[in-house]
Amino acid sequence: MNLDDIPSARLMGTKLGSLSRLLFEEKLIQSRSKDFIDDVSKKLKALKQEKSWEYTIEESNAIKFVPIKDKKLGQIAPRIYIQVAVKAPGNNGISPFTRLNSTLEVLSLKDELQSRWHIDLANRNGTFQAGPLFHLQGGGHKPKGDRQTELKVSLPRWDIPPMELILTCERVLANFYPNQWKEIRYSFSEK
Repeated sequence: MNLDDIPSARLMGTKLGSLSRLLFEEKLIQSRSKDFIDDVSKKLKALKQEKSWEYTIEESNAIKFVPIKDKKLGQIAPRIYIQVAVKAPGNNGISPFTRLNSTLEVLSLKDELQSRWHIDLANRNGTFQAGPLFHLQGGGHKPKGDRQTELKVSLPRWDIPPMELILTCERVLANFYPNQWKEIRYSFSEK
């Protein structure tokens, strides 16, 4: 990977600010979620041209999308929370992501968990865990969650490219809000 491929903290912050405005203007998120993205954007911009940066949107501050109607479940609402850390790589060919966990949960309007998916970086304890380095899994451990009520399935680990907040939001829109996605998808390539 070329060092020039990693956006600076400032550029990533600027792109997240654009994402925040677009999602809010299109009425896909509410102002509270916009505020959470804007806070991350502001912190990244303050790091200026740094090539090593990180951000977190905690579960308690999850990006909540507006409810939509599902044929089987009635009204549901997707939400995202994420941890990303990028370190400028050396010449060793290792991914610049040092931490990645992007979680998508689908909740009923009564806040009942309907589905949970996450994209993450394989655990590393000397060597990486078996399976794809970046993978999509169903279920998984909720932060500070009750392990008795969580979804137990952890396999398979599907190979997937790493996705930070912008790409994760694109996937949410493409899957849950296809009509709006058709209208604004080219705006994402400009972000």
